[in-house]
Amino acid sequence: MNADVTQRNRIALLIPHFNNPQGMCESLASVGEQEQVDAWVVDDGSVRQPLDEAACRAAWRAQGQLHFVYLPQNQGIEYALNTGLAGIQAAGHYDYVARLDCADLNMPDRCTRQAAYLDAHPDVYLLGSAVVFFDETGDRFTLRQPQTHEEIVRQMHVDNAFTHPAVMFRMTGVAALGDYPVDCKAAEDFAYFWKFVARYRTANLPDVLVRTEYTTAGISLSRRRRQQWSRFKVLLRHVDASPRSWLMLLKPLVWLVVPFGVARQVKQWLGVKSWS
Repeated sequence: MNADVTQRNRIALLIPHFNNPQGMCESLASVGEQEQVDAWVVDDGSVRQPLDEAACRAAWRAQGQLHFVYLPQNQGIEYALNTGLAGIQAAGHYDYVARLDCADLNMPDRCTRQAAYLDAHPDVYLLGSAVVFFDETGDRFTLRQPQTHEEIVRQMHVDNAFTHPAVMFRMTGVAALGDYPVDCKAAEDFAYFWKFVARYRTANLPDVLVRTEYTTAGISLSRRRRQQWSRFKVLLRHVDASPRSWLMLLKPLVWLVVPFGVARQVKQWLGVKSWS
């Protein structure tokens, strides 16, 4: 069910798309029909499987509008996200931006719950949640990120303390901090979240609000070496005086040389044993 065109929602849901129209329909259909949110879908130059706007509109049930933005050619997720942010900022009436990746699924009231938390905690500018990773066999494991800002800062010196498709952030933060960095390929989210963590208070909800697809085609697996080098650059930018901060600089360098199969087994073990 779409909202009347005169309604101005406070929340924008930003979803990049590339050659996965079925996944996009599934993502849009997962947004609950009571959610007052607009979706901004940015197609990153799909050619092989272009977006099907009619199918997207049929899947969309929330109380909000669908906006479609098309890049003329594939440029990468950071450019797609920045293009979407530019459109959302230009609209001028959004308080919050939520992220979702194509084929990932919202819990039906995800956006309402995150917006309510941010309304009640005006000092928090970036908010994530727990997520369930799934594949064709079903749910694989649950990732629960640190909840308090102090825990998040500590974790960010080791690894990303937020799961990208589960975050919501304030538009005032976007206005102050700018776009996603484009010089940190495959780790643009880690670099962007560090900008929030360094300037504002942040948090993660303990509840699972997103189910995210676990696939070997994902950036963190298929472009692992590039990602680890980008993470090293980000950590170097934010290194502090503590010995632990300097020691953690070694982590991405180690992952650069660890064989892919070993890295995947370790990530799976950590995900099941440490984060479930």
